[in-house]
Amino acid sequence: MRAPRLLLILGCAFLGARIGAVRQALHLTHRPQQFRSVAKLVAGGQMNFNDNVHWREQQLDFYATIIETLESPEMKRRAMARVKALHPELKLSDVSIRVVRSKDTTLFNLLATGPDPKDTRIFLDALIDEYFAFREEMRDRADGKLLQQFLQEVAAKQKVLEEALARVELVRRKVDTVEARAEQKRLAARLIRMRDQRTALGPQIKTLDADAAAKLPAQIGPIEQEIQTIEARLQQYEAAGAELDGADDRYRGTKMAFEKLLKAVETYQEFYSSSADYVALQERATPAFELVEDWRMTAAAGGGGLLGAIVGLLLSFIIVQTPTPAQIPATF
Repeated sequence: MRAPRLLLILGCAFLGARIGAVRQALHLTHRPQQFRSVAKLVAGGQMNFNDNVHWREQQLDFYATIIETLESPEMKRRAMARVKALHPELKLSDVSIRVVRSKDTTLFNLLATGPDPKDTRIFLDALIDEYFAFREEMRDRADGKLLQQFLQEVAAKQKVLEEALARVELVRRKVDTVEARAEQKRLAARLIRMRDQRTALGPQIKTLDADAAAKLPAQIGPIEQEIQTIEARLQQYEAAGAELDGADDRYRGTKMAFEKLLKAVETYQEFYSSSADYVALQERATPAFELVEDWRMTAAAGGGGLLGAIVGLLLSFIIVQTPTPAQIPATF
């Protein structure tokens, strides 16, 4: 009676061990080859957990958005389209993407896994390029509109500034030249002499007789006429000088406004480029390497199963060899 029971237990244990060994062998021998390529991105600044809670929440949301976008089907579709456009000879197979952020850092590891090493690496590089193109597109739609408005205003101000400068140069050529300055000096000196002559003729009228005094207006008339002509010419130069001063003042004011606007645009561009919401490429896709089964875990699992089988056999053998205890009377 005991021998058949022992044989049955041993047979079942042997059959179970055999089935487990066959299953493990099939798992190891029939698993398809898998290759992995790795790339690295860095985002924002270093995490500062001593900072305020709101800032940390914003950064964590930003990091979660990066991971979700990189692992999204849309990014995969765009990467596939890019690979087909650049490498039409390749027959792309399915490549999976997983993004892992290193703990307490802003470093993101992009893990691409696929059955072909070349395709896997090319696909990961295409995914990175499409991601940055997508980010640039989104930023252009948002912040780019405001920047474009700034640039249009700068262009308009620059046109006004150029027109003001052209006006200053035009007026200056009329007034502020060597010939014009020499002409003003000559006219001013001539005006002084003619006024002196007119003043000198005044006292002579009282000492002359009627016939001689009657001839004086003929002498004074040309002097008065020339004085008026010189004064009119000098007034034209003065008006042109005032026009030049006004044009120069308008040019200076326009230039100041233009420089102020230009500085505002530069400040915005610096903020736009140095914002904490940035992602930079640290390392492109590495050459894909084969993912190999960890034989230590397999051996440990197999060893544990073998040990359990041995212990079970020993316990079964002890139970079988133990004599059946005597029946205890019911009245006891």
